[in-house]
Amino acid sequence: MRITVLLGGSLRHEGGTGQQQFDIELPPASQVKDLMRQLRLPTDRVKMIMVNGRGATLDTPISEGNRVALFPPELSFNTFVSLSFRKESVEGRGKVKQSA
Repeated sequence: MRITVLLGGSLRHEGGTGQQQFDIELPPASQVKDLMRQLRLPTDRVKMIMVNGRGATLDTPISEGNRVALFPPELSFNTFVSLSFRKESVEGRGKVKQSA
């Protein structure tokens, strides 16, 4: 199966590609840890994982066409904060339930 990978910060060089975003082939029924193994990225170098824009773990399954983003420890907090300020997140926080 073919997926798109986004490597944040120094991971793009550690993952061996030198590219921030690229497509890669994985066997069917792969998980994030299988992707990391193929890229030769040690688990301690990946602090934040996202699959299709949602938080994920090493055991999260990957499907055809998925987008997997991996971030190193030095970028993970900044990325988390940035995602918290997305328009949808901010608008969702401002909604107050009204009682009938």
